[in-house]
Amino acid sequence: MNFFIRNVVLIHIAALVLAFSWIHGGTRPDLLLPVIPWLAAFALEFLLIFPQAKSIETLSEARSRVWYALSRDPLLYAALALTILLVIPLFNVAGAPVFDEALKQWHNPLPPVGWLPSCVKADEHAVLLLWFPPVLIAALAAKHGLLKKGKQVLLEFLCWNGATLALLGFAQLLTGAKSLFWGEEVFSQFFSTFGYPNFAGAFFTLLFALSVGLWFGRASVDVIGPHAGSGTRLGDETFIKSHYLLVAVLLNLAAAIASLSRAAILLCAVVGVVLGLYMAVGVWQKSDTGGRVKLLFAMGVALLIAVLSLTVFAPKELKKELSTITPDAVVERVTGRAYYHTRVAKEIFRNHPLFGVGGWGYPHYIIQHLGPEEIKTMQIQGGVNVHNDSLQILAEQGVVGFGLLLVCVLLLVTPLPVQAFKLCRALAKADNEASHPPKPYWLYRLPPPLMAVFVGTTATVCHSLGDLPFRDPAIVIVWVLSFACVPGFFPAVKSGKQ
Repeated sequence: MNFFIRNVVLIHIAALVLAFSWIHGGTRPDLLLPVIPWLAAFALEFLLIFPQAKSIETLSEARSRVWYALSRDPLLYAALALTILLVIPLFNVAGAPVFDEALKQWHNPLPPVGWLPSCVKADEHAVLLLWFPPVLIAALAAKHGLLKKGKQVLLEFLCWNGATLALLGFAQLLTGAKSLFWGEEVFSQFFSTFGYPNFAGAFFTLLFALSVGLWFGRASVDVIGPHAGSGTRLGDETFIKSHYLLVAVLLNLAAAIASLSRAAILLCAVVGVVLGLYMAVGVWQKSDTGGRVKLLFAMGVALLIAVLSLTVFAPKELKKELSTITPDAVVERVTGRAYYHTRVAKEIFRNHPLFGVGGWGYPHYIIQHLGPEEIKTMQIQGGVNVHNDSLQILAEQGVVGFGLLLVCVLLLVTPLPVQAFKLCRALAKADNEASHPPKPYWLYRLPPPLMAVFVGTTATVCHSLGDLPFRDPAIVIVWVLSFACVPGFFPAVKSGKQ
């Protein structure tokens, strides 16, 4: 089997990631339409025809294995149900609300079939079909079509794709670009391929966490034991092979901060502290006195660089954003008490609880829920979104759409703790006193990429409470693929049964 056939599924998943992230950060449906459906269809086709085969099986056997696993995977059926739910409104259009001047009241048109999902405009709602089905196809393809090595390669590819996008962003800053790719459309604030700074911030914050996990997984094996990494000893490898991922770590971190997204700056700090403590505690327990001195020195240098970078050497724009990060501002943004969007989204959901008002229906329904004074001060830029992903999904897709999305997420996430529990139990039986990992044993027996995935994806969820990262498919596909790929870092453990 030649190289292309062995990796054709991986190539097409990577192509989907590239398309979403490089085409205006996934926010231009007109540019995505000629590309995304074809890439998604090819990824699905090659998943069924050319999945990666194990060394002990033929392509036909690999195909049978994948088909059997797919047929038993509830995620496939949840994805199909969600896709059907999103297709129905295209043929059940209600139309936009109309204000009756004579009666001085709003009239909300009913769809042709009142008990089915509907939308305001078919072309606007159809954008969701460019987001969710392709992302779920990528998740299924990674989960079933790739072997462990393929999953490892794909997760690392995500990090380096982010690093490359970071370099593009810095090049644009250095050259004084006023638009994405040095184009003619002027943006008030942008970074890399993202025209909205909070999209860029959420994207690079997630990749910063993933990069840290991959780097520590490679670099820590000789320090805290092989169970913490992919199971491969690194003692004979060069320093570069052990630490080259630090380049991706630094680029993704710098890009998250350079986006000037306050949420990203704050969340990067939280992610850095959580993962930093996780790494430091593990290394400290397994190091001798000399190693601990080096660790303290490295932590001191890192802290000094961080403080100087955010104070003395920080650009004026960054210092301005940092000055606005206060506890009151964070609480205000998360609760939405300073905006009308939270109240309006809840009212729309109460009026349309089952299926919502359809994709991008929220901006059509806003004004009828505003008072005269609110209309005068109505938000123009960014005002078509709730800035709370959960509330906007509930308003536009109702409890059924939100529930199906939640089911898809749970089907991706919940198997990981189960696998982690089985792994810890198996490794505990195989441990001897000399090979004990640091305490708590259960945590450090797990691969660091798993820890990084949960920390990074949790940061994105926290961001979504006061913004809209999950309305950008470039972020969504990385978020979803991180869960689909991280099992590739679980070391193989013999069951012990004869």
